[in-house]
Amino acid sequence: MSSNPYRNSRNSYRRRRQKEGRVLVALVVVTIMAAGIMGLYGVINLFTDDGMSLKHTQTASSVIQPISDENNGSTLQGNNVVGQGSSLQTESKVTASASTGGIETKPDNAAVDKKTDDSKKVDIKKLVTAEKSAEEEHYKDTVFVGDSRTQGLQINAGLKNPDFFAGRGLNVKNARTEKVVKNAKGKTVTVIEALKDKKYRKVYICYGINELGWPYTNIFADEYKKTIEAIKEIQPDAEIVVQGILPVTEKKSKSDKIFNMKNIKKFNKVIKEMAEEIGVTYVDVSPAVSNKKGFLPNNVTPDGVHMDREYCKRILAYIVNMNY
Repeated sequence: MSSNPYRNSRNSYRRRRQKEGRVLVALVVVTIMAAGIMGLYGVINLFTDDGMSLKHTQTASSVIQPISDENNGSTLQGNNVVGQGSSLQTESKVTASASTGGIETKPDNAAVDKKTDDSKKVDIKKLVTAEKSAEEEHYKDTVFVGDSRTQGLQINAGLKNPDFFAGRGLNVKNARTEKVVKNAKGKTVTVIEALKDKKYRKVYICYGINELGWPYTNIFADEYKKTIEAIKEIQPDAEIVVQGILPVTEKKSKSDKIFNMKNIKKFNKVIKEMAEEIGVTYVDVSPAVSNKKGFLPNNVTPDGVHMDREYCKRILAYIVNMNY
């Protein structure tokens, strides 16, 4: 069959058009891919320029974009700091300057509070030692009244001041009735009667260890009030300072049904409430003699209750340093 010149020319034209079409499609595809790559590069560059660039449009007000915190791997979002890889979330205020786009991060309040708390911590060793001259000055015109533990302070103080009126087995009731101390004239009298010989600026009272076996704390509180009222009648201008019951050793606490920390804490709560009710000062001096677990150390006591010379002196120094 002979060829048709017209048909051959038409077929050649179609093939040329198809080829041009394929080239055009290829160009379009390449253009789209290039645009996508450039767009992706632009996004990456926006967020990773030196790890800390902040892109923003300066309008009437600044807009803060999320930025990366190199120090802790956190992302600042508005006013929230969200720690990556951790469930801990901390709030921190972020402010921006409209003219410069600068960022000022204010310290977290919780961190500031913790730092403040740490600064308040005081070495207990510094609180349980004091110069003798400072103790003599602090205890001028003062008196301690109490039981055998207060007697321990008297024996081990080594001070001219203060005075001590205390006796073994005394409690908040028989302190008004038992004649166990001597007054200025050498006469044996009750603790309350002994207070009549001198005007005191401050009266420290420490009872409670002998009352731990009492079944009713309300009776204990009532008797304590009566003793304080009797002291106030004799020393109306004196400041009354009521001390909490000091701890016992862990061994004593676990083995004794009466002299244990559960009872001590219960009675101390009663003492504190009673002191607040009648308007006298309550102080807790147990930090001067307690170990980390809140007990009296085993090696400073012969019986788990009474303290040696060093620990008695720690109490007196602690009161001075705390200005009780």
